[in-house]
Amino acid sequence: DWTSLYAVEPLIRTGTPPNSAALGVGTAFAFELTTARMVVLGYWDIRGLAEPIRYLLAHVGVPFEDKRYGFGDGPEPSRDEWLAVKYKLDLDFPNVPYLIDGDVRMTQSQAILRYLGRKHGLAPKDEETVRRVDQLEHQSADVLWSSVRLCYDPDYTEEKRCQFLIDIADKLKQFEAYLKKYGPFGAGKSVTYVDFHLYETLQVIKTLGPSTFRKGYPTLVEYCDRVAALPGLKEYLASDRFKAWPFWSPFAKALAAQNKPPADDC
Repeated sequence: DWTSLYAVEPLIRTGTPPNSAALGVGTAFAFELTTARMVVLGYWDIRGLAEPIRYLLAHVGVPFEDKRYGFGDGPEPSRDEWLAVKYKLDLDFPNVPYLIDGDVRMTQSQAILRYLGRKHGLAPKDEETVRRVDQLEHQSADVLWSSVRLCYDPDYTEEKRCQFLIDIADKLKQFEAYLKKYGPFGAGKSVTYVDFHLYETLQVIKTLGPSTFRKGYPTLVEYCDRVAALPGLKEYLASDRFKAWPFWSPFAKALAAQNKPPADDC
């Protein structure tokens, strides 16, 4: 009963399960069918590289299965839960995060963001804006990966964290200058997929140096507040679906489950 499928779609988008007896067998079947086609986002049970994708899906109101793979219960972290299914998902390049969206099966976090941005009207439209957004995306990724190198450094120390905050200052000031010139969002007046990536990058930096970030980069603080207030994302961040901690896996030496958040000041 394909008519019933459309009748039940609003219930699915709001997460409201239909009453099978009240709606009839056809609609119950439609609910099961649509639920089976729900977007699946697979990643570790951390924020990591998947959190910007979760933000985007929350903002556009797409219900999705947030498939999280744990690290085991033993004394040492294990990837066994993911490895058990890694080569069974028909992925061209098996990895996490992965996205399953109907017939689309793909990996690579930034490729997933771009795909969803195009699909949901969150991609830049003209060549000049495309060029700027591409540039901003890669700059954001560079800053994020510099923080990853810090957090996964086997010889991580508080002194290295403080030096990182000094070293990254120029790049954060460049973000501020960019947003003052082109803002209020990464592409200008309209939100695009790059905002969810940049927002999460800045959340990592803020967590590594809360007072440094708050006092030193007011434009970035305002930008983060603006993105966090977006419809859908605001509700996600206030819900139990959002897991604020940890950012990284147990293999990290900072911002991982076994760590406490860094001290407020250096």
